[in-house]
Amino acid sequence: MTTTHTRSPAGGAFGANGEWYEGGKFINTVEANAKGKAKRAKPAGKQQIEPWVWAVPPENMRSLYARHSGLWTRTLQGLEPVNATALAYYGTTREEVQATIDAFNGGQRWIAA
Repeated sequence: MTTTHTRSPAGGAFGANGEWYEGGKFINTVEANAKGKAKRAKPAGKQQIEPWVWAVPPENMRSLYARHSGLWTRTLQGLEPVNATALAYYGTTREEVQATIDAFNGGQRWIAA
């Protein structure tokens, strides 16, 4: 019977790639193993700019919608009034939030990052 895999001896040993293998485990016999170095495709970096609308941002820009998603998006859409507790927590004013809402409703989708 022939085996195609090498096992480390009792007590363990270092594999050809410099990693430690405990006794009886399969051991690496290839010096330059590409394990864990596979390149993955980088995501396109799309950001949500409106409900169900995604786009790639211009350089050094961030989505106005994504920046305020969760807390302010329902306010941006005119569905809820500005919450005083949230204003205090985030250290912003009603006027700043209203300016953001007006910019979003006026068609602005990107802000400086």
